[in-house]
Amino acid sequence: MRAREPDLEGYVDRNGAKVAYAVYGSGEPTVLLAATWPIVDSRHWKAQVPYLARHFRVVTFDPRGNGRSERPADAAGTPMPSTSATSSR
Repeated sequence: MRAREPDLEGYVDRNGAKVAYAVYGSGEPTVLLAATWPIVDSRHWKAQVPYLARHFRVVTFDPRGNGRSERPADAAGTPMPSTSATSSR
């Protein structure tokens, strides 16, 4: 059970994969709660959404391959974490 049900739920197509989103509240401005890691879905924000939705419009989404979003058909469509910080051992 959710702490607060969304006012609107749906999907958008992103490069052939459906990405799930949910909208809570109706105030201004809009607050986007983005995934903090590639493997975390929107339930990560479940404790913050009810409070924020009383004051703002809140939008959450599930990254591709997580939660209610579809997994891309090929690995090329899956975002990978940055590997720019490498060890020189």
